[in-house]
Amino acid sequence: MSLKKPLITICLFAILGLTAPALAQTPSGDLRLTTSPLPINLKVQPGTSVSANIKVKNDGNTTESIKATLMKFKADENSGAPLLQEKEAGDDFFDWVTFSEDTFNLPVNEWKTITATFNVPTTASFGYYYAIVFIRAQENVQKADRQTVVAGGIATFVLLEVQVPNAKREIQVTDFSVDKTSFEFLPATFSVKLRNTDNVHIAPRGNIFISKGDGKEVAILEVNEAKGSILPNSPRDFQQQWSDGFPYYTQAQTDGKAVLDEKGNPTQELKWNFSEVSKLRWGKYTAKMLLIYDDGKKDVPVEAQVFFWVIPWRIIVGGLFVAIFVLIGLKSTIFNLTRNVSSLMKKKK
Repeated sequence: MSLKKPLITICLFAILGLTAPALAQTPSGDLRLTTSPLPINLKVQPGTSVSANIKVKNDGNTTESIKATLMKFKADENSGAPLLQEKEAGDDFFDWVTFSEDTFNLPVNEWKTITATFNVPTTASFGYYYAIVFIRAQENVQKADRQTVVAGGIATFVLLEVQVPNAKREIQVTDFSVDKTSFEFLPATFSVKLRNTDNVHIAPRGNIFISKGDGKEVAILEVNEAKGSILPNSPRDFQQQWSDGFPYYTQAQTDGKAVLDEKGNPTQELKWNFSEVSKLRWGKYTAKMLLIYDDGKKDVPVEAQVFFWVIPWRIIVGGLFVAIFVLIGLKSTIFNLTRNVSSLMKKKK
């Protein structure tokens, strides 16, 4: 297998707070590394220093010579997806960083702790966003299709906040919606689009509370459970799915593989678990989103809501047919009973 994994993908793991090994086929064989923690959030006063310990593990089958390199990242202006960048003119904040070891040997199945120290000048302010990339010592960060890539490597992200009095934090909800206004069966997918309108990264977190028309709460969904940050003046999209229903659609699989239609798209199938028949969803529902973020002084709530319907029309139609047949049968039974009683009365006379 030949794979050059865009660091955009690695960025997503790091921003979401996940620990994920990087795997790539290189001339020397597979390179498998795991780093922890992901990501790293640091706060520091201007004119002081702060350090972070980064653990790197070799999950491969041979000792590796690893080097630590430094890059930066920003958010895509449309989607908020992290974009990795190399040092540019004027990026003097790269010079603030030193490593306890730039290059080191890493035996199989062993962890190595590297300390990154940030010597912050008195002129620094707000946020600085680093990617500490671990790759083979003999390999280099490459560029392909205007995106930075690594042939086998992994990045740990550092969000450094230099605390100054004029730091500001504010989140705006640009969209809170559900993928359809009406469903026959779940799942329903909620889209939360936020924007950080100020000069310091923020990690909002909260819930979507789903209730029925009568106000009874039926589900609570987590939003940004991994505490991912939104960079300054940048958007960030989150999605949450509510599938706790009877029945519900799920991706069709055969032998553990997704079943595709003639266009190559995943197909859906209904799952019927009759032990959960009480979770039959129907009627009008309200989804209320409540997020909280720290503006540096207090927790600030952000709210939005959306309405949608669940109408299981096939079950409703089937129930009507059953009811009609029952009524017809009941009518016939009553008619026959009445006729028999009438016949008996005539015989007695």
